[in-house]
Amino acid sequence: MINTRGIRYLIPLTVFLSCFLPGMGQPTLSADDLRKPKKYENRQLRAEKTGEKKFTAPRRFFQNTYTHYNYFFNAQNKLNQVLESAKASHTDQYSELLSFYNYTLENTSSQKTELDSVIYKVNAGIYLHDLRSNWMDNLYLLMGQAYYYRNTLDTAFMSFQYMNYAFSPKEEDGFDKVIASNANEGGNVLKVSTVENRNIIDKAFSRPPSRNDALVWLVRTHISRNALGEAATLIQTLRNDPTFPERLAPQLAEVTAWWFYQRSQYDSAAFYLEKALPAAASKQESARWEYLLGQLYDRAGLTDKARDAFLRCIRHTLDPVMEVAAQLQAAQQFTGTEDMNWQTVITNLEKMARREKYHNYRDLIYYTIGKIEVKQNLLPEAQGHLLKSVKYSRPNTSQKAMSYLMLADVSFDRRDYQPAKQYYDSIDANLLPDTLKAPVAKKMVILEIITSQYAIIKRQDSLQLLAAMPEEERTALLKKTLRQLRKQKGLTEEETAGRPAAPGFQAGANAAPTDLFTSQNAGEWYFYNNALKSRGFNEFRNKWGNRPNADNWRLSSGTANQPLKKEVAAAAEKQEEISDTDPSLEKLVAGIPLTEAAMKTSNDSIREANFLLAYTLQNQLEDYAGAAGHYEKLLERFPGSTLEAEVLYNLAICYRMLGKSDELTATNKRLTTGFPGSRLAMLATDPKAVKLADSADSRQATETYDRIYDQFISGRFDEALAAKKRADSIYGNHYWTPQLLYIEAVFHVKQRNDSLGISTLEQIIGQFPEHGLAEKAKNLLSVLQRRSEIEAYLTQLQVERPAEDSTIVPAPQTDLPPIVVAADTVKTVIAARPQPLADTKKPAADSSRLKKEAPKVPVASLFNRHADQPHFVVVVLDNVDPVYVNETRNAFTRYNKEKYYNDAMNVLIVSLTDSVKMVSIRGLANEQAAIEYIKKARELAPREIIPWLKSDKYYFLPVAEDNMNLLMDSKNLPAYRDFLKQLFPDQF
Repeated sequence: MINTRGIRYLIPLTVFLSCFLPGMGQPTLSADDLRKPKKYENRQLRAEKTGEKKFTAPRRFFQNTYTHYNYFFNAQNKLNQVLESAKASHTDQYSELLSFYNYTLENTSSQKTELDSVIYKVNAGIYLHDLRSNWMDNLYLLMGQAYYYRNTLDTAFMSFQYMNYAFSPKEEDGFDKVIASNANEGGNVLKVSTVENRNIIDKAFSRPPSRNDALVWLVRTHISRNALGEAATLIQTLRNDPTFPERLAPQLAEVTAWWFYQRSQYDSAAFYLEKALPAAASKQESARWEYLLGQLYDRAGLTDKARDAFLRCIRHTLDPVMEVAAQLQAAQQFTGTEDMNWQTVITNLEKMARREKYHNYRDLIYYTIGKIEVKQNLLPEAQGHLLKSVKYSRPNTSQKAMSYLMLADVSFDRRDYQPAKQYYDSIDANLLPDTLKAPVAKKMVILEIITSQYAIIKRQDSLQLLAAMPEEERTALLKKTLRQLRKQKGLTEEETAGRPAAPGFQAGANAAPTDLFTSQNAGEWYFYNNALKSRGFNEFRNKWGNRPNADNWRLSSGTANQPLKKEVAAAAEKQEEISDTDPSLEKLVAGIPLTEAAMKTSNDSIREANFLLAYTLQNQLEDYAGAAGHYEKLLERFPGSTLEAEVLYNLAICYRMLGKSDELTATNKRLTTGFPGSRLAMLATDPKAVKLADSADSRQATETYDRIYDQFISGRFDEALAAKKRADSIYGNHYWTPQLLYIEAVFHVKQRNDSLGISTLEQIIGQFPEHGLAEKAKNLLSVLQRRSEIEAYLTQLQVERPAEDSTIVPAPQTDLPPIVVAADTVKTVIAARPQPLADTKKPAADSSRLKKEAPKVPVASLFNRHADQPHFVVVVLDNVDPVYVNETRNAFTRYNKEKYYNDAMNVLIVSLTDSVKMVSIRGLANEQAAIEYIKKARELAPREIIPWLKSDKYYFLPVAEDNMNLLMDSKNLPAYRDFLKQLFPDQF
């Protein structure tokens, strides 16, 4: 809207000045340069009439006024609203380096409707008005900015580049001057900017030429497109241009600072950002840049300048969070441990935490104090302040995660592994930056091993301490502990912890109901009292027995609903297991190692846990001092154990890393004296000789385990197990391969040795987590753990034969035992397939096939080529036990489900001879489809489908249905392979 009161005085003055003063508007462009949108195709627009009339003063005034207020003004406001909305949705993390701008193009581009409206208004302003208006270049600048914020950077680049040429300086006769030419100037610098010699009238009633602004925006567009080379060239050109206007110097410094920021050159970025502060859109954004300036100076090592920038931010900011963050950042700007200023800083921060003004930011303040103390290596003091930060960060979950992380890291560095594990467990990993998630996860895996071993040692030591006590003292202590446990469960001292009544039995049905609330404290709700809840549960169980968590449970016990009866039985069984955990003196005594065998088991647990703990500290954390301490305890507590040689060898390594030469010499002497000729003793004295021997042993071990593999695959399991046991005793378990472990696990599953199978599969998952077999081991482990459930389901499954007129739905393929079919069965299936009707028409010749010579059919062969017939793909297995033939069949069934889920494929096992089995895959349309299937499967087989089989144990063949009948009759597999080799050389 235009202020009409002011216009009364403005119009006469403007008309008068326009008549006597020459117009200083920007150079314009021709109407021929514009393409009309479809909406205006049949209409002659005002822009097309630009050269038909003189640009008189009244026309100039009205065209400028309409273009300015009806189009430019509204489009500018809408664009500003888009930018403000994007800034409002942006959140800064002051503990990290701020982004250069407080918005992202992803946020602005989400408002495409508003930006499209800006572009529409700009286009209308250009098309509907005289192109000699003073606002044409301003409208084009708005168009480029709208495309930039829309994140269509190529279009934005073309818009700004168009302004560079269309609005460039002109000769007196109207021709364009050559941009960046110094031929007519006589100087030695390139001039690309538009000279802004504007009089007072132009400054009052129009904006500066937007071509210069477009050049700066062109730099910004280059940076956003990651075209840093082009951006640097244009920046350097504009910096050296003597005609570049002073008003745009801050904007040029801004994009220059951004360019250095993108390249992580923080000192240069800070230098130019200092000059760009006048270009900030508001006082608050200026304060934000001052905070970023302090961060850049801090990363560049300029602490004095960083402190000054943070203090300026404190004075200018209106955001209390930014103020607190700047206070904390300024407090940390001191150098060196000798500088006693850090003590004053901590004192000031503690005073700050006690002030009411900063009550809501105590978590951040104490976190900063802890951070300073960690820098000064005051770890106990840092832990105290970090615990305070956790205490006061309940509403701020992200700060709480960072406080726990620093607490965990401090404890980890102090070798306090058990508290470190608890602190790491308290971290919400989703709140951590992505760069920290992987290191934290790695530490947690290691700490899980360490803390579990500590727990084993502590538990067994406590039990052995009880076993060493006199019986009367031990009994008194156990009774006292029992009373405490029963009290925690809500059981009285007289109650018994027997098994619950059977379902349906109502114990004490005629007894008076128990009042559970007689001892309840006033004002305490029943469900907040764990003792009352446990007591109520026991009362219910004693009266009603075990009940499932289901509706109408009182009536369900008498129904004939079999699935519900199973659920009731399962719930009762589970509850019996729960009731077995009720404490009793007998159960407490049973866990104490009072016999010699139990004491031996307890000592073995301590010894193994101590060794694994020391080994983990040595090899995972390189904590050689901690590892040496545990190795020394092992030697002192368990002399002459089976682990003594390995303990001595690892202890020697720890002493070498710690620089304890005397202890190292004594340990090596003890190792060589106590275990002469052993591999570890030789490693301690002459490791080079051991490495040479290992290379020969490695080759021999590989050959040995290859033979063991062949024995397993061929079904000689007893022989393979005995040979593997001998090999393991010689070479150790580091020569085991995942393939060998997997086939051993499959053998144990077949023999129903589920415990051995599970442990072998867990070895694969633990030792080879990145191998392709690890995922297959997990799947087999999951099935094996549910073996009884699956077998019970299959036993009770009733399959009804469908009526003759019913639609037969193919049964889903599952990993069930294989169906080995004979040759006659396969031939019957093939013969029963529907035969196509004879086609009397001769098919038209395909000209594309004439260019490629078809394979010639071999002469005098038993088999014939049937390229259009449905085909089998057979996987031929030679001398492979049926157990692994079955696994191969299951593997290809799963593969077909994943890769060919839209095709109906059946996988059967065909016994060609006693030693040769074929996994037959039926459902390929023709020869070409079978060949394509083989190409893909052959590539994936050793890595994903059947990685446990060596490549020399199987091969693929395509077989047409008629040829399958002939192959089953003749059993002549070599003849069929020769037939294929003549058809497809170098393929089969």
